[in-house]
Amino acid sequence: MTLLGREAPQGSDVRPKTRPKQALIRPDQQTGLDHLARQLHDDRSVKGERITANTVLRVAIDGLIEHRSRLHGDNEVQLLESWREFLSVAASLGSYAAVLTDMAGELDAARNGAGDPITASVLIRIAVAGLVRHSGALNGTTEDELLASWLRFLDEHEATGSR
Repeated sequence: MTLLGREAPQGSDVRPKTRPKQALIRPDQQTGLDHLARQLHDDRSVKGERITANTVLRVAIDGLIEHRSRLHGDNEVQLLESWREFLSVAASLGSYAAVLTDMAGELDAARNGAGDPITASVLIRIAVAGLVRHSGALNGTTEDELLASWLRFLDEHEATGSR
């Protein structure tokens, strides 16, 4: 099975075979789904395949299946919370990507072609290695507390000159 369950080559106008599946949804979900599908359809840059509520549902289902390991819980409320948490983290990483890309570009330009290229992925691996090596410096139960403890650790090491 290829990405998004499509057997056709990417970029192909061939629609995948589909089967009906009935789902019980709330009225507000139906209204929101219809509105989203209409908005996406109207905002298309290339006119061609229609975007319908079923299209949006298939995209959502593919996303849930692709990231199924991120779903956990014993009921709909808990499952939804785990999915929202995953989406929040993914969005945060996306916003950091531009910053990391810019930082990597500056560092790469400063090295004047020496050594391996510095990329955002390299910076992420360096940050993770530092966190793993100094995981004892992380204290707290919330993101803010963990961040504050990490920054304190970095400030202390910068002040003593032992980076």
